Amino acid sequence: MATQKGRLLLVKIGDGQETEQFSTLCGLREKTFGFSVNESDATQADYENPGGQIWTRGVSGARRLNVSGTGLFEDHATLERMRSICIGSGPADTVDAVGNFQVIVPGDGTYEAEFHVSQFERVGPQEGEITYSLTMASNGPPAFTAEA
Repeated sequence: MATQKGRLLLVKIGDGQETEQFSTLCGLREKTFGFSVNESDATQADYENPGGQIWTRGVSGARRLNVSGTGLFEDHATLERMRSICIGSGPADTVDAVGNFQVIVPGDGTYEAEFHVSQFERVGPQEGEITYSLTMASNGPPAFTAEA
């Protein structure tokens, strides 16, 4: 496989409408995408030799996709959608901070799932541009479409 350009790793956010449309999160410069699987310890002593060595035996637990990134803040509808996912529609809104996202991984395919946004932050240094960062994890199994 040829080397892939990092800028082609895209994170897209759904608009929340009935027939959902996805748009690229603007300004996102650095993106990290990965899988995690919790390990559950299923280690047992050897019944035939209880005083002997014990080897760890792990079994897979909960699985998730993890996405994080940083970028330049741009006044765009996608960042407004991200803000609304994080804080809801007002003080009485108790809906979880979840939304539908797509992650397009060049050379692999598109992962689409509901993601829980655990962190969305804007940073404004004294001298420099306003940036933002986000961290989120899948909230259920993803749908995967292989790259054609």
